[in-house]
Amino acid sequence: MKEMSFVLFALLIIVSTTFSQNFKRYQFKSGKVVYQSSGAMVGTETMYFDNYGMLEVKNTKVAMEIMGIKQETDSKVIMDGNWVYSIDNITKAANKMENPLFAMFPKGTDIEKVGEEMMINLGGKKIGTETIIGKSCDIWEVEQMMSKIWIWKSIPIKTEVNMMGMNITQIATSVEVDIKVSPDEFKLPEGVNIQDMETIDLNGMMGN
Repeated sequence: MKEMSFVLFALLIIVSTTFSQNFKRYQFKSGKVVYQSSGAMVGTETMYFDNYGMLEVKNTKVAMEIMGIKQETDSKVIMDGNWVYSIDNITKAANKMENPLFAMFPKGTDIEKVGEEMMINLGGKKIGTETIIGKSCDIWEVEQMMSKIWIWKSIPIKTEVNMMGMNITQIATSVEVDIKVSPDEFKLPEGVNIQDMETIDLNGMMGN
């Protein structure tokens, strides 16, 4: 499950980089998106964002069965500018790492051009369009990560990942943009034990 979750996380970081401008990850200042996961991973994820995506939280409750063993995850991932916190709501354990977006790009970098290069290096290509829940999405295929992602105005609406013989589909069931989001959504839960960890090397994932 950790490998699949890592692929989903890294893929969405790369895609949001591709469609960003001046570190505005989304075209809207704030929003809320509710996702439903199916296939090898079943459950829900609710994402809130503000400040054009530089403040974001994802609350995820999913279950996966591997070789007859069921694993359940209840987690929260907070992206707050330079830092990303991954929190296990059950154990209260939390990992903190530098945001890969800031770690890999020096100040002054043209983020949009770099994002396009990343997608090309990963074998990413636009393969069509499709309307999902009333949103006209561009469909991108990223062969190296065995994934497809549907993008509406910089927001991921649907994601498919095929890995280790398993398929996961995550699709938005509702999208609200330019809404008021409570600052409490982005706060760290009380009583968590935070440990620092190394930043994900997105350059390394591309084989550079």
